[in-house]
Amino acid sequence: MESGRDRLLGVARSLLAEHPAHEPSTRELYEAAGVTAPTLYHHFGTKEGLLQAVVESAFAAYLERKRSVPRSGDLLGDFAAGWDMHVEFGVQNPVLYRFMYGSPDGRRCPAAQRAQTELRHGLERLADAGLLRMGVDEAAAVTTGMAIGCVTQLVHDGGSATGPVARSIRAALVAELTGRSPQNDDPRDAAQLLLARLGVVTESFSSAEKALLGQWLHTIAGHDEQVRTAPRAARGGRER
Repeated sequence: MESGRDRLLGVARSLLAEHPAHEPSTRELYEAAGVTAPTLYHHFGTKEGLLQAVVESAFAAYLERKRSVPRSGDLLGDFAAGWDMHVEFGVQNPVLYRFMYGSPDGRRCPAAQRAQTELRHGLERLADAGLLRMGVDEAAAVTTGMAIGCVTQLVHDGGSATGPVARSIRAALVAELTGRSPQNDDPRDAAQLLLARLGVVTESFSSAEKALLGQWLHTIAGHDEQVRTAPRAARGGRER
């Protein structure tokens, strides 16, 4: 028979999965679990204690997924991929993420401490390769601060962990840590940039060739709206 503790944990996970941005009340938790308030207090002390237990479980599962991703050999690429996964976890679990990093007394929960350890390992690899322009401690503080800010902004705006805001913040972070201008590895952005320069780079092309190239680039960029607003040269003069 399932214990009261297990029922409370299961209900908390279910409620947060159904409404990840809503922090359930103490009453919602114990009533949904079919137990009384003293049962919750006995096992977890407070509602926050229960949610903290859920954080630990969810973050452990996240770390297992993250560690299963093979390294590519590109240290900066692997670091960026780790950042993306961290931000995605925060966006998908805003209440849990707030519990990880939002303690009023400034203390970090065990899940946040493990995240910090993982981050330091990645930064130490960058430092060993001569890619960091600051110490690991400072780099860890900068990265954590930007991650929290990025997740907070995306949750507030309903943004995506893979959207342009997240990519821009990641690029700014890499530039700050390494002093290098990060390469944009998104083919959609590259296609969009080339679309804006078609009038310059296609002088030796025929109108039909320009039109075909423009069509391909619009497909890669994935923005139908740009088809209607692209420069006339990029559309091969098809509009009259």
